[in-house]
Amino acid sequence: MRGLWLLPPLLLAACAGPGQERSCAGAFTLSNQSGREVEQLYAGSQQDLLEPGTMPSGGQRSFFAVNPVATQLRVVFADGRAVELGPVNLCALPRVVINAAGLSANPP
Repeated sequence: MRGLWLLPPLLLAACAGPGQERSCAGAFTLSNQSGREVEQLYAGSQQDLLEPGTMPSGGQRSFFAVNPVATQLRVVFADGRAVELGPVNLCALPRVVINAAGLSANPP
């Protein structure tokens, strides 16, 4: 019983500060500034998040990653070329941009 007074501060510490990633839902925004059509997108799983569609150059959409704190991103263009980034913390860097140089993750 004596240690119960420690419980509220410990719970508060677990929910705030650097550990906020634990409560992250995994939402991120992908912006295609590459000048090419994107055919496939993978974010920590083998499921193509764009299926059954594609993302044209200039397109932007929101997605959810399975493991947002350490996600491996992979984009496959319509010409078959692929670029990867990761692992990336999408909770801290939820804005992903595809450009001519590859992929980059940015803060909100």
